[in-house]
Order: sequence, then structure tokens, then C-alpha cells
Amino acid sequence: MDQDKIRNIYYYIDERGLNPVREYIQALPQDERAKVFAYLAELKKQGHNLRRPLADYLGQGIYELRPKANRIFYFFFLKDNVVLLHAIRKKTDKIRQRDLDTCLKRKISAEGYTRIERMV
Repeated sequence: MDQDKIRNIYYYIDERGLNPVREYIQALPQDERAKVFAYLAELKKQGHNLRRPLADYLGQGIYELRPKANRIFYFFFLKDNVVLLHAIRKKTDKIRQRDLDTCLKRKISAEGYTRIERMV
């Protein structure tokens, strides 16, 4: 049996204690939610080797999962862990700078260990 390349996937927790990515995923229709979880399972299995069309590297340590029109942004943490930072429904060809700035701000906060929650 193959061993997963990613040990744990964590959700980012904001300064108010909210979990924006989990809330986004829970609000999706069931078929889209299932697709997101299938992509997350593939990320756990393949880790850094996951590529387009399932995932892409955006720069500055930020990656995106690409299930349908949804985008789940993440970064690799302590080599074999992933932190899910931000999620959007993509409506244009390009990711907005505002969304990338949100990801970078959350990444810096999450690297301090206090703003993450393990995904079950």
C-alpha cells in the first residue's frame, strides 16, 4: 500500500477564531464539496508532486487546488503538512491580487502555529 506524502492537512483559523476555508467548503453544493474532498485526498497522496490540472503553484510558497470553478489556496508547512489558507469561486482567468494578499497574510500568521486546526 502506498504511503501518503502529506502527513496532515490543517485549516487556517483567523484572529476571530473562524475557519474560513472549512466554512466555504461546507457552503458548497454536495457535488462540489465531494470534488473538493477528492482533490484534497489526491493532494494528501501526491504532495508536492500534484500538478495541473488539479493544482498549480502561484508563487511565494502559495499553491491552489483547482476543483471546477473553486480555488482552495494552501502552502506546505514543515515539509509534509499542508495548511489551507483561503477559498474562492474563480470568475475570471486571473487570481485577484487581493486574494493573493490574503493568502500571504494568513501564511505568515499560520507559520506561528497558533492559527491552524487539523482537518479530520
